[in-house]
This record gives sequence, C-alpha cells and structure tokens, in this order.
Amino acid sequence: MKKEKRQRLIRELVKEHKIDTQEKLVELLAERDVIVTQATVSRDIRELNLIRAASPQGLMIYKSSSEKPFQTDLRLKKMLKEVVIKIDYVDQLTVIKTLPGNAHVIGAILDDLDWEEKIGCICGNDTCLVISRTISDRKLLEEKLNLPF
Repeated sequence: MKKEKRQRLIRELVKEHKIDTQEKLVELLAERDVIVTQATVSRDIRELNLIRAASPQGLMIYKSSSEKPFQTDLRLKKMLKEVVIKIDYVDQLTVIKTLPGNAHVIGAILDDLDWEEKIGCICGNDTCLVISRTISDRKLLEEKLNLPF
C-alpha cells in the first residue's frame, strides 16, 4: 500500500479507535492487510502531526493535533466569501482566483480539511489550483465548496 493511502487509513483508525501505542496501530493496520513496522508507523505519526492526548477515561491516546473540522469548515466558508473572486472548473481541476496574496490561505485551509475529493493544492499569489483524481471527485468538491459564483 502506498504511503498516502496508509496514512489516510491511519487517520481513520485514530478517529475510530482509542489507540494508545504504536504497536496497537501496527496491529490494527495488519488486520486490514497493511503490514508495516513500528518504525514506519512512528514516521507516519510524526508526518501526520498526531499527538497523544488524554481520553475521557484518562488513557493517553493518539489524536490529530489539527483536527477541528467544524472550525476549519467555518473558516473556509468565511475566507471564500471574503477573498474569492471567481472559481472555474476544468476536468478534474478547480481554479480558485482570489484577491492578491490570499490564494495560499485558501490552499492551506483546504489542506487542513483533508477532503478525499482532492489530491492537493498548488497556490500562487492570487490563484489556487485544486487537483482531484477524477471528474466525479471534482464535482463532489464543487458541491462541498457550495459557492455562489
């Protein structure tokens, strides 16, 4: 399994389970036919910015350090209203034109959301290119953005 898919699976596992050790995460991955070493999981945890935090029961478990999807959604909607001039779609590409100096902000917020409908964002000064795998993924992204343009 490629690193990107493995890390997406790790994010899902961390949301669904109370994982208190890297070994437990290795076991959960193995149950899904993803065989990795503890060292690989350790690198993935670091790259995903996972932290150990206390659960309501007092157990130290892995959580996403930037996991505030509701707040991030609100921030995105606010920024879209304030700085976006126009959005165009071509095949599996979404081109977001912003006021100068704001494209990277939109891209960073979209990256924080970690939506599966996008592979990633490339941003300049006033243009953010959002890349989706397929046209149907791009259409789902368009629905999520729900823009009045």
